[in-house]
Amino acid sequence: MACTRLALLLLLTSLAACGHQEFAFQRIGTVPPGAAIVVHNVQGDISVYAPERGQPASMYTIAANTAMPESSIVFRGRRVSVSARGPGVNYLIRGPKGAVLDLGTSDGSINVADFDGVVTARTGRGDIKMLIPQYGNASVGTGNISVIFASTAWPGTLHFSADRGDVELYVNENAAAHVHLHTDRGTIFTDFPLKGTASGTSETIGATINGGANRGIDVEVRDGSIRLLQLKPQV
Repeated sequence: MACTRLALLLLLTSLAACGHQEFAFQRIGTVPPGAAIVVHNVQGDISVYAPERGQPASMYTIAANTAMPESSIVFRGRRVSVSARGPGVNYLIRGPKGAVLDLGTSDGSINVADFDGVVTARTGRGDIKMLIPQYGNASVGTGNISVIFASTAWPGTLHFSADRGDVELYVNENAAAHVHLHTDRGTIFTDFPLKGTASGTSETIGATINGGANRGIDVEVRDGSIRLLQLKPQV
């Protein structure tokens, strides 16, 4: 059921993104494999997708709903940096396969779907939704996090945090990792065979899934709930 949900959500978001759109600002180019695209926003949303059908896998697109000066984009080696100096800028990013995305907005939501790369996303106020075949990290001040990632292998520990909001993660049922889940004021639910402890309003789970490995998942919430769910193959 989880994979069905993933497929449907990816399809819907991809179809929505592929419609004809007009932008006040747009830049298209190519980057080498493993390149980084950094997007820092002040106030506004960031939406990320794969290149359009028929475009090379190495092609990126940076588009915005308002006009921006050329100095807003800085190219340095294998890194492309984008920054908005004013409020109300909504970005659409199409990231090349294998790229690393660093996304941040002070006030706005971040949505990532059908992007085959690694994502780090953070927002001060807003929601983060990621549906990706690889993996990523996410943090919010006030807002909710919903992440579905299919990878069974990633380096180090993935971090997810919320000051005020809920965190929901769908993790491949076959992934092996050390898991640490903690909420100061809230509840934890998981359909992995894990047991935790409770003290007052806080709950904690510290355990392994599928025997553990040299990788981890860390979720920290101050005021909100945590759901760690299995992403199962479609049958």
